[in-house]
Amino acid sequence: MHPSRLLKNDTNNFAPRIGIAYRPWGESTVLRAGYGIFYDIIPRTVSQGAAPFVINEPNFTNPATSPTVIFPRVFPSTSVGGPTQVGLPSATRPDLQTPYSMQYNVTFERQQWNTGFRISYIGTNTRQGEWGYNINQPLPDTRPFIEKPRRFPNYPAITYIDNGAGHQYDSLTLEVERRYARGFAYQASYVLARDIGDLERGESAENAYDRRRERGDWLDIPRHRISGFVLYELPFGEGKRFFTGGNRLAQAVAGGWEVTAIYQHYSGQFLTPLWTGPDPTGTAFTTSATPAQVTIRPNQLSDPNLPSGDRTIDGWFDEAAFAPPTPGSFGTASKGVIHGPGSDVWNVGFAKHFDLGEGMRLRWELTGTNFFNRANYANPGVNISSLAQVGVISDVGGDVAVLDASGPREFRMGIRIEW
Repeated sequence: MHPSRLLKNDTNNFAPRIGIAYRPWGESTVLRAGYGIFYDIIPRTVSQGAAPFVINEPNFTNPATSPTVIFPRVFPSTSVGGPTQVGLPSATRPDLQTPYSMQYNVTFERQQWNTGFRISYIGTNTRQGEWGYNINQPLPDTRPFIEKPRRFPNYPAITYIDNGAGHQYDSLTLEVERRYARGFAYQASYVLARDIGDLERGESAENAYDRRRERGDWLDIPRHRISGFVLYELPFGEGKRFFTGGNRLAQAVAGGWEVTAIYQHYSGQFLTPLWTGPDPTGTAFTTSATPAQVTIRPNQLSDPNLPSGDRTIDGWFDEAAFAPPTPGSFGTASKGVIHGPGSDVWNVGFAKHFDLGEGMRLRWELTGTNFFNRANYANPGVNISSLAQVGVISDVGGDVAVLDASGPREFRMGIRIEW
C-alpha cells in the first residue's frame, strides 16, 4: 500500500536574522555586524519527465508462442538501443529538505579627511543543497559495464535528487570612498575571496558515490577583484582655481570640463582539466563490451600553473602535469586546479558643460570602453586529449568577459540638454 503522499513536507524551517551597529569611538567610527538564515522559496518540481511514471520505450512485439520478455524483465536483451531510449523521471528523496544559506558579516567603518574607509569580512554558504546522482551507476573498476551488477539492470541512468551539496564563501573587502566635493570624487575597492563548493543545482558527480571528490574552487569567483572610479572636474573657468578671468567666450571654452575613469580587474577563473577516451571505470552505459566514450577529469601529476612570466597564448599551463586516468579509477585531478587568464579594463570619459542660461545647459561627452585596447584573453583549451588545443588560447573575451565586458576599444559621443 502506498502512503497518502510520496514526499514529506519540510515544516521546521526557522530563519532568524539579526544586525547590530555600535559606535565605540565617537560619531566618525562604527562597527556593524549581521547574521541571517535564508531558505529557498521555490520548491523543486518533482516530476521532471512530463508526467510521473511515464516512460518512452522503443516499439517491440513480444512473441506469443515463445515470449522473450517475461516479468520482472521488461526489456528484451536483443532490442537494438534498448534502455538507452527510455526516458525516466528523476527519483526524489522522500524527505527532501529545503536548501538554505547562512550569511554573516562584520564591518568596520571610519570617516576621515572627507573620505570613508571600510574593511569587511563577508561570508556565506549553502547547506542541504540539492544535487543529483545516478543511483544506477555501477562501481568503478576494470570490468566492462555489461558485466557489472546494478540496482536496476534493465534501465539506464536514474537520477536521484538528494540533499548534501553546498559551498563556503569567505572574503575580505577593503574600500575607500570620497563623495563628490569641490569637483572631485573617487571610490576604490579590493576583494580577496575564496569559494569552495562541490555541486550546484543541476550538476552531477562523475562518481555517484563520492560527492566530496567534486569539492574545489568554484569557476567564476575570482581570488582577487579590484574596481574603482575617479571623477575630476578640471579647475579652469569661472568659480574655479585657474583661468577665472577673461571674456565670456574664453570662459566658455576653458570651463566646464570633467574627466572620469573606471578600472576593473579580476584574477581569472578556476578551470577544470578534462580527458576524453574509452571509459576506464566501466560506469558509462553501453550495450556491448566496448567501453563508451567519456569526458572526465584526468590524473594530476603536479601543479599545472606556470609562473606568470612563462605563460603564453600557446602554452598557458603545463599540460604535462596531467595524464589519462588509471584503468579502473576516476582521475585524481580536482575541479578548478587551472588558473585562467584575468581581465583588466579601463573605461575613460571626457565631458564638457555649456551654460545656456535660465537653468539650462548643454552636455557633450565622449566615452571610450577598454580605452587602452588591452587584449583580455579567453580561457585556454583544457582537454588534454585535444593535443593541438590544450593550453592554447585562441580568442579574447569569452567566459572571462562575463564580469567585465572587454571587447575591442570603442568610442561613443553624445550630446544632451539638461534643465
